[in-house]
Amino acid sequence: MPLLSVKNIFLKYSQNEQWLIKDLNFCAEKSEIILIKGPNGSGKTSLLSMLCGVIPKAIKGITGGQILIDDIDISVLTLPELSPLISMVFQEPEIQLSFPQVEQELAFGPENLKVPITEIRIRIEKVSELLGISNLLKSEIITLSYGQKMLVAIASVFSLSPDIILLDEPADGLSETSIQSVKKCIQHFMEDKLIIISSTTHAFDDIADRIITLS
Repeated sequence: MPLLSVKNIFLKYSQNEQWLIKDLNFCAEKSEIILIKGPNGSGKTSLLSMLCGVIPKAIKGITGGQILIDDIDISVLTLPELSPLISMVFQEPEIQLSFPQVEQELAFGPENLKVPITEIRIRIEKVSELLGISNLLKSEIITLSYGQKMLVAIASVFSLSPDIILLDEPADGLSETSIQSVKKCIQHFMEDKLIIISSTTHAFDDIADRIITLS
């Protein structure tokens, strides 16, 4: 049984539009890195938002088909119920950063799931080291650059440690050094996770197991 099954999904945002996503099917397992490619406007972000339930639970859309995680239809789960299973790093990091300090941001997700404090510290230490942000843990998020905020947003989802991690254009605003750190982080955690990345660049082509192209 695949970890993620996407069956005949459709999406458009209004009745008068053409389908943005039409009859899309794929399955995926743990330990896979899948790259979603396509030009701007092809539906990459919309697809990731459907996979984690943001569409249609928070953003309205006209949808069809079925998305299963571990054979559970995600339509029956709330967004809080979905977050330990699948979570997304959005293209604009500010929309998902809620706390004044970096360390607080990284701790919130696992604390909310009642992960033991010792385990939370281990997670934060490891992901911060991999992403090169250990020196930022005591920093105020408002003082960070866009690229640093992106790294913190990525770290917050990896510290939550869902089964499936979605990354929407994670190279945006990052230096080549930081992109390499993100790739190192992905490869470190991929053994027991499914990681799906949307990208208009070639930054992650070399680590992808397969590519799904939207037109």
